[in-house]
Amino acid sequence: MDLNKWLLGSGCCTALGVVAGFIYLYGNPADSALMNPQWYQQPLLLVFTGMLLLALVLNVFAVFGIEFRREPGVLSQPEPSAQHNFQRLALQFLQQQSAHKLHGVDNYYLKAEYGVLYYLHSPADGPLDIVLLRQIFQQMLRHQCHSALAIVPERLDSPAQIFALEANIRVLDTQKLQNWLKA
Repeated sequence: MDLNKWLLGSGCCTALGVVAGFIYLYGNPADSALMNPQWYQQPLLLVFTGMLLLALVLNVFAVFGIEFRREPGVLSQPEPSAQHNFQRLALQFLQQQSAHKLHGVDNYYLKAEYGVLYYLHSPADGPLDIVLLRQIFQQMLRHQCHSALAIVPERLDSPAQIFALEANIRVLDTQKLQNWLKA
């Protein structure tokens, strides 16, 4: 799930909770609140509380970037032909950009005259997250680069996007890479 789906779910839960709260308050005049409880007030109060708690939990998950996979415990590995296609496209892109491999550091390429660092993501590194983006940023500082391009096989769907934008790291997935090479 991506951040937009989390926020949509959270917004729906909040809206349902607020609607249940308004129905509860509208059907419950202040002077007879303790005297004559209606049959629907208790379920509405439970729905209101439950929806607000669920919205809070979804917001916390979205802030921390927690994602749930449909198949827990199994990392989604791209099929070998897709991985090979990605590697071929990425290397073609790096060659087109005249980027040179950094010595002693795997997966990093540099175009020093423009101050651009390139990171080629490999499946062994796991998903591109804030930890890897911090490593890319550290390499940018080490080599005095003003920007970086992270070339990844899959789209980045988490709060790591925000960190990447703030660190001036542009993320190119396979689709963007194909479009770039066609242009």
